[in-house]
This record gives sequence, C-alpha cells and structure tokens, in this order.
Amino acid sequence: MKRFSFLLVALLMAAVMATPVLAAPKEAPDVFDLSEATNLDADIVIVQALDMVSWDPTNTSDLSNGYVINNVYSKLFTFDRNLNGIPELCESYEMLSENEWHFKIYEGIKVHDGSILTADDVVHSLNRTKNGTAIGALFAPVVEISKVDDLTLRILTSGPYPALPTALTHQSTCIVPQAYAEQAEASGDWSHPIGSGRYTFTSRLIGDSIKLTRFDDYFNQDDKALNNSLTFKVIPEGSSRTIAVETGAADMNVDFSTVDYNRVANDDSVALWQHYSQTVWHLGMNTTLEWFNNPLVRQAVNFAVNRDDCLEVGHNGLGTVVYNCATFAPTCLGAIDNPLDMYSYDPERAKALMAEAGCPGFDTEIIVFRDEAERIAQVVQADLADIGINAQIVRIENAVFASMIAEHKAPMFITSWGAYWDPDLFLARRFGTAGIGGVNRGWYLNEELDELIAEGRASFDNEVRAEVYKRVQEFMAIEAPEVDLYVSIMFAMTNKDLRGVEINVERPFNYYKLHY
Repeated sequence: MKRFSFLLVALLMAAVMATPVLAAPKEAPDVFDLSEATNLDADIVIVQALDMVSWDPTNTSDLSNGYVINNVYSKLFTFDRNLNGIPELCESYEMLSENEWHFKIYEGIKVHDGSILTADDVVHSLNRTKNGTAIGALFAPVVEISKVDDLTLRILTSGPYPALPTALTHQSTCIVPQAYAEQAEASGDWSHPIGSGRYTFTSRLIGDSIKLTRFDDYFNQDDKALNNSLTFKVIPEGSSRTIAVETGAADMNVDFSTVDYNRVANDDSVALWQHYSQTVWHLGMNTTLEWFNNPLVRQAVNFAVNRDDCLEVGHNGLGTVVYNCATFAPTCLGAIDNPLDMYSYDPERAKALMAEAGCPGFDTEIIVFRDEAERIAQVVQADLADIGINAQIVRIENAVFASMIAEHKAPMFITSWGAYWDPDLFLARRFGTAGIGGVNRGWYLNEELDELIAEGRASFDNEVRAEVYKRVQEFMAIEAPEVDLYVSIMFAMTNKDLRGVEINVERPFNYYKLHY
C-alpha cells in the first residue's frame, strides 16, 4: 500500500473516532410560504469560489458565470431542479413538424434601458449563440433562426431535436438586446450589461465582487425578485466561505466545502441544505498528446486511480463513485454505472496496460483551479506515480482555463461537469467534433461516436434513445477519453433564517427567491 493510502486511512480512522452524531442537512423545499416572510427587501450576500468570466453569454460555459448573468439576462426557457426547460420569456411554443419550432414571447417585456424586447432581439441573440463557441455542439442541429412577427420566432433544425427546449436554458442562450449587443461587440466592452432580467447591473470589482439591484419593471411581477439586491463575493478558499456565513458577513455560501461538514452540521446559527447532484468530477486528458493518444494508456489511467480516495478527499466521502468515461451521472437517460463492467481500482492491471502499450512512463501536468480539484489531484498524482506517470500539479485561475485548453497546455486536468438528464445536451459538446473550440477539452475525435450521437438524437422515443446511449457508454469505456471519478452531493450553507433556498442538480440557484 502506498504511503499516501496509509496516511489517508489514518486520517479517516481518527475522524471517525472523533466525530459526534451529526444532524442531517435540510432538503431544500419545493415550495415556501411567503406569508412567513419578514423582509422582502434584504440585500443578500452570496459567496462563491470563482469569479465570473464575462457578461457576454457566448464567451463561456463556466457555471460561476452562468449563475450570475442569469439574473441580469432572461432566456426563452429557464430550468427546474433537474435542468429541464420551463418557459421564461416564452409565452407559448409549438412544434409544427419534427424540424420546425415556433416560439412566442410575452408582449411588453421591458429592458433595463426602458426599451421593449422584441423577436428581433431574440433572433439576433440566438444567432450570436449559434455562431459562438461557448455552446458549440448544443446548437449544431439548428439550421436557421428567423423572425415570424414582432413576438414570434422560428427555429429550424436538421432533423428531430427533442432536447431543444432544454438546450434553450443554457447560459449562452441569454437574450441580449440587439442594440446593446451590437454596441458591446463594436467597442469590445461588455462591462455594463443590459438585459430584461430581474436585476440590473450595479457594479463589479474583478476578482472581488459583483452587485446587482432589483429591476422593479421585470415583466413577470408574479415571479419577481424577493430581495432588493444580490452581491456576489469571490472567496477562493473553502473554509473562509464557511466563516463568512458563520460571522454574518454573507447570507449564503453556494460553494460549500465539505471539509467543514462536521463543524457546520450541528451549528444552530447556520443552516446546511442538500440536494442530489448530476455534477460529475472527472480527470481529463488531452488525447492529442503523446501517450494520451493511446487508448491503452488512457485505460491504464482509469484503472490506476482510486476513486474512493478521490471522493473522500474531494468531498468528504459525500457522493457516489462512478466508473464511466463519458460524464454520465447515474440519473442521466440510459446511464450505466460501469459500462461493460470494465473498471475498478486495479494498479496491477494498469501496469500491464502500460506495458502492452509500450509506454515506459512519462512526465506530465495536472491543471486545477479549485480547492477540491487540488486535493483530488494529490490522490491522482500518487496513484499515477505507481504506474510510472510523474504528474506535477499546476494551479491556475479559472479565467485562463479555456485558453490553456485551446493552446494545448492542459495535458491533464481535474474539474466538474453538470450533466443534463438528456445526454444529447452534453455528449457532442464534450466529445464530438462540434465541441472542438468549445468544451471538448480532451480534443477527442471519433467519427463512430459522432454517428452514435446523431442516432441518439434522431428519435423522440426515450426508450430507443436510452439503448443508443448505453452503446455510447460501452464504446467510451474502451476509448477511455477521461476518468469519471464521482458525483458529489450538492450543498448550500446559509444564515439559519434565510428562506427561499433552492438547489438543482449542479448548484444552488434561483437567488431571486432568497429572503428573510
């Protein structure tokens, strides 16, 4: 047994012996009673680990970005707890054929500058999305987006696209009024965003904070903001975020570090909330680089990594280990826990695969930009050393991660991915040809996979589609373009009196409902 494993076992035994019986976190309620509210004009402070990247929705798919900009911009569809699409700006929609959809927006939607949102704004914005890089393959089936009348737009697809309404919940489909978008594009300045969302932009100090103020003319007054303002504070270190809520400096921690779980669980001055998750933590590999371009080496890495250890250090054991290579959470359509029953923690099998590949071992780097990822990387580093792969851990700022991927400077990386229930919304983006330049971070290309993805999209029958996605996972188990590690439980930590807490399968959300 490695020295790292001895230390981990010792730490776990000490923790078990010293840990009292803990109170269970609360399940975020589906509904709450506004008659119990004492303050619907509070200034809510939210702490998160990472800064946002850009106010241009087409710029990034980063979660920390989306959960800020979704408050300033509206979308045709927003999402529920399971990331399924539910109408927002869209008053009604219909599918005229298997490849033609019509969407009608509400009349009289006010923009923050006093203008009225029209179908022209929506068409212009979605065409920017279609032509951008952030969404990539998500809009690959979309052939044309056009105006029908002042309130109606048409989307034509190349064939069946059952997931289109849910695709329209993605942050890159935020509706940016045409006049502002053209001005921002011309000047290259997106720093003062204008949208039709529940909040107007107030200020931002890069790397520190963002403040938004309630927009009193939001079009849907039956679902308006229940607080006066939102301030997002960026605190990279996990326990410092915990302390911010404990001391009253913040109302909510949306990136709760499970390192503090035992300490917080029985603290009556705060509340800990939980929800099941579809967020898959994974180890990625640049499949264009020497040795990572060999499936046998990639399989060896999958056998070499102890996923249980990764879950323990990453999220205090609070989650579910997965043996998948395609970012399928257990709740995704057609998900298989361990396709072909192929993988387990088996260092000897890993060494045999390295020998079969003719690989003597090599030096590489593991890129990380979060505390959890850095802790996981230390486990992976020790595991890979056992099979001759010497990996240096390099921590970066999340804002430069995309550029490092684009420049092939991230040979290995650890991050997380919020999987949709419908695999069509992530497979092509993560592993397909259309995802290159977007979030196909491993640069994996395979025509057979592209064909399988197209086959999975070609039917509205979910039983038929599930069978295709099972074949996809079996195919990817052999190809092994990444190492899926575990699905973490989703937590939020709040002031004990804060109400309106909601958590979906990838993050706390709907911050506009937070109130006292």
